[in-house]
Amino acid sequence: MITRRLQKDKDFQQFSEVSASSFIHNSEETTFDENIDIFGAFINDGKTLISQIECDCKEIWYCGKPIFCAAVGGVASKPEYRRSGGVRETFNAVFEHALNKGADISILYPFSSEYYRKFGYETIFRYIFAECSFKTFEKIDRFSDVTLLTQDNKDIIEKIYNSVALKNNMMFARPGAKNFCTTPYKECKYTYFVNDGKSMGYVYLIPDRSKRTINVEEIIFTDKITLKRLLGFLRTYDGNYDFVNFNKLHVNSPVFEIISDENKLIKRSLFKGGAGRILNVENVLNATVYPKEKGEFSLKITDKQIESNNGIFIVKYENGKGSVRKTTVGDYDISLDICGASRIILGREGLSEEDINYIPNTQINSDCSDFLKAFPKATTIFYEDF
Repeated sequence: MITRRLQKDKDFQQFSEVSASSFIHNSEETTFDENIDIFGAFINDGKTLISQIECDCKEIWYCGKPIFCAAVGGVASKPEYRRSGGVRETFNAVFEHALNKGADISILYPFSSEYYRKFGYETIFRYIFAECSFKTFEKIDRFSDVTLLTQDNKDIIEKIYNSVALKNNMMFARPGAKNFCTTPYKECKYTYFVNDGKSMGYVYLIPDRSKRTINVEEIIFTDKITLKRLLGFLRTYDGNYDFVNFNKLHVNSPVFEIISDENKLIKRSLFKGGAGRILNVENVLNATVYPKEKGEFSLKITDKQIESNNGIFIVKYENGKGSVRKTTVGDYDISLDICGASRIILGREGLSEEDINYIPNTQINSDCSDFLKAFPKATTIFYEDF
């Protein structure tokens, strides 16, 4: 089997066939983005493409600093060649490529969490879809002092987004306004922001008059005052609409603390969002901002795909900074496979020692309280689709 980077002029026809057979869409609708890297696995001396993966390396915020992330999508195989190892070989090529480009982590949106665990990915973001009657907004004061995002003020939105990203975990960097709709009246997608110098935030919404619903795609805020203002702005729609759908709220979103559900008018559904994978354990441990108090732990990592991650990492930290030393032999406090490590370090659920004990392939040999303190609970959220 041969794996290599695909080229549009050479491989487009086969690329479109694999995409169509896997994602069930017309091959004539297939697009080949030459701005991202696409890898494929071939058989028959490199003549027949059987599997492919798209990889776009971009920055993501981790511990208040940007690190490089391999955003993976378009994982596809022709049905007649599935379970022949094509995806595995393609993932190996993607991992090597991403590491060479300096990526320390990877994220994808899995159709099956169990399937992608074979390649080291674990769910790090869960979100809630909430359908709220406007009656749940009755205790919120209406607020109209917001600004609509357009081409004329697009420079402001990056600052607002990054001010929130710095306070949260695993939010993708958004340079400029390319991830935002700056032609709202043309696309009927509206982003309204608040920025008074202290409080900053925005709400990105798409109205649906046929269903009398406001669909909130993103709601970002720096503090409680901003959140109340944004929710108060949404309430200005209550004369023409009946519902607000929040399409991707993190599980501990304070939105539910502000709106009232005394009459049980909020319907909530929990979904798995993105799955994360650490590509370079040592770099991620070095990039971590640790507690001010002194601590030390030793962590053994097992990774079946990336050999350089295997070993024992001895971490000593104090005053927010840590030193990391890797060894191949010796005692260790806790042992995790790469899935468990990715969940704890990237997902930041704030798990207890008892919780960690239930994670598969975990072994706790001694007190791991300093390990738990190093990765406290944090809000993990990302909206990007790829």
